[in-house]
Amino acid sequence: MSQQFFEAIRAGDRGKVEELLNANAGLLGAKDEKDLGPYTAAKYSGRNEIAALLLERGVELDVFAACMAGARERAVELIGQEPELVKTYSHDGWTPLHLACFFGHATLAEMLIAQGAEVNARSRNGMQNTPLHAAAAGRNRDAVRVLLEHGADVNARQEGGWRALHAASQNGDVEMVRLLIAGGADVQARAENQQNALDMALTKGHPAVVEVLEAYAQ
Repeated sequence: MSQQFFEAIRAGDRGKVEELLNANAGLLGAKDEKDLGPYTAAKYSGRNEIAALLLERGVELDVFAACMAGARERAVELIGQEPELVKTYSHDGWTPLHLACFFGHATLAEMLIAQGAEVNARSRNGMQNTPLHAAAAGRNRDAVRVLLEHGADVNARQEGGWRALHAASQNGDVEMVRLLIAGGADVQARAENQQNALDMALTKGHPAVVEVLEAYAQ
């Protein structure tokens, strides 16, 4: 039944998820083959409706799931009980700050930093990225702003040599591009494949970003 449950979550099959939970509420505490809980599995799969349903059904959030959900009170409660949680890593290599930033919870990110989260922490997985990379990849401008205000390294390189400016340019986010440049992003910086932010904007067809980058490249 557990396998069916996670398959239904990933498929976004609300009816099946509800049916299985009605038959066995204990599934809220189940783990999949990757040791993910149901809420985390739903968020990673982009099934936000299912994630909301799981919250309604009372799924228990650990500190990582709480940061995905933006559940500030739950995160505060858990970190208050165990302060070192703010610096721990999930089984797949993310800090709570990475997750709060990727999923767009800037206020929670600020709280985590106030509690001792490292703004330049490196993920312990193949990405080897920082919360700033996570915020840029998640297209979360407010989280980017919070991180920069607290001293995040705007030119940090993740695996492959990519910087946050590459992601913002690829996504066509003009305001994020401006924010990163104002924070000291190097518009000429190239990844290991020799692409810079301008290359990304050109490849993805974002003329407004191209205009900004060209203006600052002169």
